[in-house]
Amino acid sequence: MEERPLEGLRVLDLADEKGMFCGKLLSDLGAYVIKVEKPGGDPARWLPPFYHDEKDPEKSLFFLAFNTGKKSITLNLEKEEGKRLFQKLTETSDFLIESFPPSYLKGLGLGYDSLKEINPSLIMTSITPFGQSGPYANFKGTDLTIQALGALLSEQGDRDRPPVRTSVVPQAYMHASADAAEATLIAHYYRARTGRGQHVDVSIMESVLWVAGRDLAFYNAYGTSYKREGSLWTRPGRGTTRTIWECKEGYVSFAIQGGQTGAPTNRAIVEWMEKKGLCPVFMKEKEWEKWDLGSTNQEELDRICEAIAALFKTLTANEIEEELAKKGLMINKVQTVADHLSHPQLASRGFWKEIEYDYLESTIIYPGAFAKFSLTPIGPPSRAPRIGEHNEIVYGELGLSREDLHRLRSEGII
Repeated sequence: MEERPLEGLRVLDLADEKGMFCGKLLSDLGAYVIKVEKPGGDPARWLPPFYHDEKDPEKSLFFLAFNTGKKSITLNLEKEEGKRLFQKLTETSDFLIESFPPSYLKGLGLGYDSLKEINPSLIMTSITPFGQSGPYANFKGTDLTIQALGALLSEQGDRDRPPVRTSVVPQAYMHASADAAEATLIAHYYRARTGRGQHVDVSIMESVLWVAGRDLAFYNAYGTSYKREGSLWTRPGRGTTRTIWECKEGYVSFAIQGGQTGAPTNRAIVEWMEKKGLCPVFMKEKEWEKWDLGSTNQEELDRICEAIAALFKTLTANEIEEELAKKGLMINKVQTVADHLSHPQLASRGFWKEIEYDYLESTIIYPGAFAKFSLTPIGPPSRAPRIGEHNEIVYGELGLSREDLHRLRSEGII
């Protein structure tokens, strides 16, 4: 088997939940990622949910999700000997990922300016709520507050209700971590050409604003902020229609289209209606290929939506999906995770990967590779590590013996 793309590159990962997905992505690409945790474990190990609801730092499903393939060591950076050990680790590392407040590592003498003296080719990627500079630089921020400040929150939910967050999965952190991994590899490309490392500054707020790009364009075009639409779809001059429809069981996503684009789906819906005796005369007689949304009034759109809604409530989402698979209709089932785990498309591409957790006596299913390469395989190589599981291996490379590790442990350094 060919080597993975980042095989042979070494990463020190100090990031908490704000940036640990970055290290996972680099690990998936083949880098040797060392997760540096506080003695006793990273605080993110206490984030729920927990395996079988057993509150245990080794069973946080959040931590297990975003730390596959990494090695774990424990180290107290605030102790002098801990700092020296970290500096030694930095000497042989290609990347360093961290998410501390901007002044924290600098205050310990471990900021980028100090570390580049030890390793000039080091790429240090900092992931913080608002970046390393500016009036907000030292402010704290949660995923939810950064979604709010980054405009993402204002775009989600129904127009007549307050904004809502996307889910309990931290959206802002995930976007920033992916941007950080990309930025780290861009810096790596530059280093390959010049031999020079650099400090990469990732602002989570700015990452979230990138996601809002379309709606910033909306503001430039119309001079007003984008209005939340929830499950509706408003097109200037073309009225408002719904996009999420309740079925007899489950939901489907469908946006009414006009002309040649929408005609095949609209005709299939009319055929369904006729079979069930639910088709209004005006829909049966409509020439769908000539129907133009731009010249349709809202009253007619509402009548069409009411008829379609009545039809969908007589069918399950699975029944609709089976029909659309035959005819290629522009209707999609709103998939759940359970649906995805048995989805034939994902199964045929080997998307899901079972990873064994020996200490849990179980396996956990993970998303596999985010892309397929013809020569270089990628994806999570192994389970997330236990606390300090690789202390002997990593510190052994620095020449430390088991006795040394026992002393360091007793002194609260590892």
